[in-house]
Amino acid sequence: DYVATSLNSAPLNIQFRRSLVGEHWNAWLHMVHRLMDVQLSDHTDTIRSKLTTNGIFSVKSMYLDLIDSGPLPRSLHIWRIKVPLRIKIFMWF
Repeated sequence: DYVATSLNSAPLNIQFRRSLVGEHWNAWLHMVHRLMDVQLSDHTDTIRSKLTTNGIFSVKSMYLDLIDSGPLPRSLHIWRIKVPLRIKIFMWF
């Protein structure tokens, strides 16, 4: 079975707190479209990292992927986090 078959057999009972308009609506449609091609199975679920060949996640593999992906935009939310000075000093050592 595919997700599309399951979604066609029963109406979607999804409600959002806010109306989806503009880019949010486009993002929702994009996600639903991508989910339609997912094939469902009765096998046990497993989580595999695509960052390593063996499928095991590591912090090193995450950092290497970040470095290889190019410069990070400064608009990322992580750069705006307020960190107390005493903790910030230890982050750079």
